[in-house]
Amino acid sequence: MSIATTDLAGLVQPAKGTVSRQVYVDQGIYDHELERIFTRSWLFLGHTSQLAQPGDFLTTYMGEDPVIVARGKDGQVRAMLNSCRHRGMRVCRSDEGNTSFFRCPYHAWTYSNTGELTGVPKFRLGYGGVLDKKEWGLLEVPRVEEYGGFLFGNWDAGAVPLTEWLGDFRLYFDLVFGRDPEGVEFVGGVHKWSVRSNWKIPTENFACDMYHVAHSHARSMEIGLLGPSGDDGYEIAAGMGFLGNGFGPPASADAEGAPVHPMATMATPYSEHLAAQRARVAERYSQEMSRVVPGGHGNVFPNFAFLDIELLRLVRVHHPEGPGSHTVHQWCVVDKSLPAEVKDALRRQYTLTFGPSGMLEQDDGENFRECQASMRGVIGRRMENNLMLGLGQDRTGAEIVGDGDAPGAGGGIWSEANQRRWYEHWLSFMTGQVRR
Repeated sequence: MSIATTDLAGLVQPAKGTVSRQVYVDQGIYDHELERIFTRSWLFLGHTSQLAQPGDFLTTYMGEDPVIVARGKDGQVRAMLNSCRHRGMRVCRSDEGNTSFFRCPYHAWTYSNTGELTGVPKFRLGYGGVLDKKEWGLLEVPRVEEYGGFLFGNWDAGAVPLTEWLGDFRLYFDLVFGRDPEGVEFVGGVHKWSVRSNWKIPTENFACDMYHVAHSHARSMEIGLLGPSGDDGYEIAAGMGFLGNGFGPPASADAEGAPVHPMATMATPYSEHLAAQRARVAERYSQEMSRVVPGGHGNVFPNFAFLDIELLRLVRVHHPEGPGSHTVHQWCVVDKSLPAEVKDALRRQYTLTFGPSGMLEQDDGENFRECQASMRGVIGRRMENNLMLGLGQDRTGAEIVGDGDAPGAGGGIWSEANQRRWYEHWLSFMTGQVRR
């Protein structure tokens, strides 16, 4: 199916609660996503804790474009297309490190860590002074901005500022990543693995899908890794959507302050620190708002996701690699002021549960793969997915949290309101109706 003949508005119908499976398998739709979404959105690049010193760098992707994110010798953080201006070879093939230059392995064109072309073999003999090095530096991403230590980049020079992109979701972003006076840091390096599913499948899961937990993760509950997942006491574990470009929290405590997420019912080395954080949130905002800590699942459109529960915290990006595949980049996140032994305990728990071989990640990865496998056939792709859970039962943020200042709107714990809003947002980008 060509994108030129595709009726996108007919394929995605949030008000009805249906999404055509074409959006997960069609090459034309995928190509349109790369152009309409990934060149116009604020995309997560990394965290300042990964780029503490001049020369520190990491490599990642913006859509399918490889980029280097580096703190240059001048102290400024830049993102640059990881592609030699000579013949296109990636000039950096390491995940992270510290360097004063990047040298292309193909013909040894050399660039400073600020992106300037500084070295060209046979410059005088071969180019005879014709090549102007100033014109052939690495292509720089025009917009790189930071919020709370989190770095985002945008290929659109005219895009709205990052803070406007996050909108009212900044409140919940702060409750997830800004509870500690010293902020958070990434520990243990990056985990990367590929999954044979469209990038939107795990992303919609992180928009706040609690519906799958008791079923997909039943074995983890049986062995005691998770607490029970019942129907009672979940009035706040709801999920909020369309707060700027954020989807997800709140998903934490009941009216008495007891945790409701099934992974938040067991005491951990982090429990006492989390209690202190809730107290600080209650003092700064309100007692009701402290119930949003920890924040559960969430994502920032299009492909940045996080999980914040009693046992651990992580962030991840679902990098698209064609309509039927994506690669996950994921990091363990800890509060910077925590004792070293608590940080290490959280890192181990992260590896056990949601690392590449983690017990819970294996459950989810299998779900994502099998969903994709059933949709790519001639008959399967003609079907619609049902996102009707909780349809017509939305409530405001104030009603869900109990704090009149809580922004947003969402459904109950058994709701796909966030998924419907996410696809409504997706549709506005794909049809050119969204603001820059």
